[in-house]
Amino acid sequence: MNVVAGVTGQTGAAVADTLLERGVPVRVLVRDAAKGIAWKARGAEVAIANLTDTAALIKALAGATAAYLINPPVYTSMDMFADAAAVITAARQAAETARLAKLIVLSSVGAHLPGGTGNIRTTWLLEQQLGQLSIPVTFIRAAWFMENWAPVAPVAASSGVLPSFLSPLDRTIPMVAAVDIGRVSAEAMLEEWSGKRIIELSGPRDYSPNDVASAFARALKRSVQAVALPEAEWPQVLGQMRMSTHAVSTWTEMLRAFNAGVITFTGKDTLQLRGAVSLEEAIAAAVRRSKTW
Repeated sequence: MNVVAGVTGQTGAAVADTLLERGVPVRVLVRDAAKGIAWKARGAEVAIANLTDTAALIKALAGATAAYLINPPVYTSMDMFADAAAVITAARQAAETARLAKLIVLSSVGAHLPGGTGNIRTTWLLEQQLGQLSIPVTFIRAAWFMENWAPVAPVAASSGVLPSFLSPLDRTIPMVAAVDIGRVSAEAMLEEWSGKRIIELSGPRDYSPNDVASAFARALKRSVQAVALPEAEWPQVLGQMRMSTHAVSTWTEMLRAFNAGVITFTGKDTLQLRGAVSLEEAIAAAVRRSKTW
């Protein structure tokens, strides 16, 4: 049995999809029973638990050979680090008590850095604590999500402008599609290894904001130009995304670190993998899913 958390989000859904398509037993972990109905119809078991509820997690992990866990970001929270600590504590205690055989954890590029990375520090906390478990643990350090660009699709479609927090506009960074994160994580759940393992995962190649604008131009069949958002405008723009003041602060620190070239893969004592989904494919899918124009 393979337990998968985060199935209402992009990566967890992709993990569960991959496992079910391969005929592997799956138990999805949801907070709301209604969210599990569709998964149950596809043959998955459903466990109800909040990721901070140790007792419920122990029950959900009972009899499992592997589990995929995440720290779901709550951007309305006034303390994302305290929230992460609660998830980590529950996950560690549950994995030990349930005698879980192996664990796969979604982490992030930059998780090797203890500070100066904004909300990415939550994944450093994850790796520090869950890496101490006596069972085999794999951390999937994912690159910048290609799906992070989806919210600006309406702006690109209506104005031909692609606002970008990332700059310089011609500098490439690792990016990856959620589907590839799910596939690699699912494959890791079916593998055997010992100790702690880190996978640094990016897409087929690195991409720049200008590349993103070109991908939108092809998908929208119109001219699209990337424009760097001045840092002075970041708080207002992030606030419009219903982020708390704390989340705005952590995102600002993270974006500064990306733009300064601080957040990178280490390539040291890690397995570096590249996904199959290109930026062009991910942006085209985002455009197809959008119904705002």
